[in-house]
Formats: sequence, structure tokens, C-alpha cells
Amino acid sequence: MKDSITSLLDVFSVVISRLETNHIEYMVVGSVASIVYGEPRMTKDMDLVIDIMPIQLKEFECLFPEEEFYCPPLEVLSDELVRRGQFNLIHQHSGLKIDFVFRKNTAHGQEEFKRKRKMELWPSFQAQIASPEDVIIKKLDYYREGGSIKHLLDIKGILAQTETDLAYLEMWIQKLNLRTEWDAAKKV
Repeated sequence: MKDSITSLLDVFSVVISRLETNHIEYMVVGSVASIVYGEPRMTKDMDLVIDIMPIQLKEFECLFPEEEFYCPPLEVLSDELVRRGQFNLIHQHSGLKIDFVFRKNTAHGQEEFKRKRKMELWPSFQAQIASPEDVIIKKLDYYREGGSIKHLLDIKGILAQTETDLAYLEMWIQKLNLRTEWDAAKKV
């Protein structure tokens, strides 16, 4: 078990370090961010939102050479950037997956990226992480899309472990029409 944890942390550390060294703006979101703010749970991937210019895509592709990582070809990266979609980076030796999502050009997408914060991700390693409120908002949206209770449990853990700005949450819940999902989260 220890080897897989070390491998997971090593792979995530390498990916984040390469982004930072090359001045590619990112933030950790999803289950890893939920773990930082809430309850521990198992995860085998990491979700990152990146804010990158088209001119940086070739540089991005070069950060992850084929002998270490599967990175989609430049054409796929370009298409996903244009549509503000996502892609997977896969570590060749461990099979660990990093999901990259391009920052959305929405009011909330821009605001959440401004609110990211540098925090300890694990001992002696810091990274840019989405705010707890923005993790909750995304979890509500994922719950709306797929109905998975794990998102509500993550929200419950964050609310139990981390102080949150309820006024900010309420504002975006209203703007993004997430009231039904928020009510469901409060009942878990």
C-alpha cells in the first residue's frame, strides 16, 4: 500500500511542479481538493483546472514526454482549449490519471480561479487549490449532472471541517440555479 501512495504523491508532485516551473496557471479541484478541506477518502486521480494560452500548448505537450506520460496530441489539446473542454494525462508506469479541465470563460469560472489559494497539499508540498466554497459549488453542479451521492458526502465533509463563506456560496447557488442540489446536500 505504501508504494502506491508514494507513487501517487510522486506523480502528482511531478505534474504540479512542472506546471509551476513553466508558469502555467492551475488549481487543484475535485476529490483531492475535497480531501484537503473535508474528509479523507480514496482517490486514484487528480483534477486540475488550467488557464493556458494557445501559444503555450506546444510547451505544455513538451512538459510531459511520451516515455513518462501519455499526453493527447497537440490537435486534441487545441480542440479542447477552443471548446473549453478537458483531457487526460496518464502516467505511463503507474497508470495514474490527471484530468485537466480548461478554465471556463464564465463569470464563476473566472471568479473561482481568482480565489484559488496556495496550501499544503500533503506534508512539505504546496499547490494552488480552489477555495472550499468553489469546490462545493462544483460538487453541487456535478451532483446535478450525475446524481452521485459521493459529491454530497464530500460537501458534508467540507462543511464539517472547514470554515466557509456562506454569503459567497448563497450568491453562486442562486446565480447558478443550484438551490435543489444545495438543499439535498444539507440533508445528507
